[in-house]
Amino acid sequence: MEKKAFRLGGEQYRLSRGDVEKKMRDVQPKPVGKYQVLVSGVFYPPKQVIAETLGKELVSFTTMDATRVLSALGFDVLGRGTSRSPVKNESEVLLEQYLVASGLSEFQFQREFPSKARRPDYALSVQSGHEILLEVKEFRSTLSDFRSGAYDPYVHIREKIQQAREQFKEFKEHCCCLVLFNRDKPLVDLNWQTIYGAMLGNLGFGIPMNPETGMAQEESTQQVFMGGGTMVRYQGEQPLEPQNRTISAIIVLDLLPVGDRRFKSYILHLERELRREVDWEEHLQLANECRGTDRDVTLTQLRAVVHENPDARIQLPQELFSGPWDERYGRDQDRRIRRLYVGPEISKLEGKTVRIGDAIAFAGKKGRHLDDARAECPGRDFEVKQVGANDHIQRVQCTTCHREVSASDNRVWDFSIVPPSKIEN
Repeated sequence: MEKKAFRLGGEQYRLSRGDVEKKMRDVQPKPVGKYQVLVSGVFYPPKQVIAETLGKELVSFTTMDATRVLSALGFDVLGRGTSRSPVKNESEVLLEQYLVASGLSEFQFQREFPSKARRPDYALSVQSGHEILLEVKEFRSTLSDFRSGAYDPYVHIREKIQQAREQFKEFKEHCCCLVLFNRDKPLVDLNWQTIYGAMLGNLGFGIPMNPETGMAQEESTQQVFMGGGTMVRYQGEQPLEPQNRTISAIIVLDLLPVGDRRFKSYILHLERELRREVDWEEHLQLANECRGTDRDVTLTQLRAVVHENPDARIQLPQELFSGPWDERYGRDQDRRIRRLYVGPEISKLEGKTVRIGDAIAFAGKKGRHLDDARAECPGRDFEVKQVGANDHIQRVQCTTCHREVSASDNRVWDFSIVPPSKIEN
């Protein structure tokens, strides 16, 4: 978060909203006087917040000073007993739209709980009699996002998990879920692999060795978790025991670009029929013709993707967040993370299931590859040889030169010709 500079008692300070929220974790609120400020779901006297954050004596500054600093950092300072409608951010508005559209209209925003200091964003009542608590966290871009540096795909997600952990500490008897939405923050990917990497440990690959030959068995390569997860306590890369079991699931709110996906599928199908690539001018013309249809590239669909915490104290009921566009991931009977539920509209969007042995064609440069003699093969027809998670094509064999190469759903990846970053789309 961006830090702001200010002077207090003749001294210069730099603070961000995140700095204040971090300092106030586990700090018990003192009795509220004339004014109060909401920090991570807890109401505090403004002077207590500034004193704890900066390590200053309460008598060294005024309530007006504290209010000025907190307001500049984006906190709302209210008079005690003030009644006002809280301002909701985009993710909270979208969540309410989703809940109402899903027939889950019995919810309360920042409801007070007797004898508890914190207020989760939403308390959702469902027909089964359960009450589900939802804490909503939104990713927004900041100036620091556009500076160079090392890339960690998990760090921002883990920050949100830790914030939700603090919010739910008093609610171990409830089903508690963290809801994430990425408004515009670059390099934050909320796909299921990254979410589980943040939860269970950095993703890596395990390749078993053949004890007789001493050779790696690459065909048995598996994805593994290698430490750093927020839901598992590790010693080095060795998992010891589950932690943060109060969080039942992480739910990602998503504006799925359904129009763009349908349009790309239409182009792919057309290229296979024509046995050539659609050029740029044809592509633009077809995009214009699809405006206002279900292939309009601007068309999006609000949906939820559930990521179950395998070791949660209370599991999120299966019947919730299971709409036609929704997905659900979790641990299966073999203790592998996979997709447990896919809505019928997603199944329709993904098309028919791809099987090993299926025939498939990649037109033009999308099917470009070398034969075993390292000459470019003219063939563009292939047989599917390996299928990965969610029926995504991973390897194919050319029916002309019989060479097996890597592939994705829409092209061949022959790295001996040119690295994928240089292949034209």
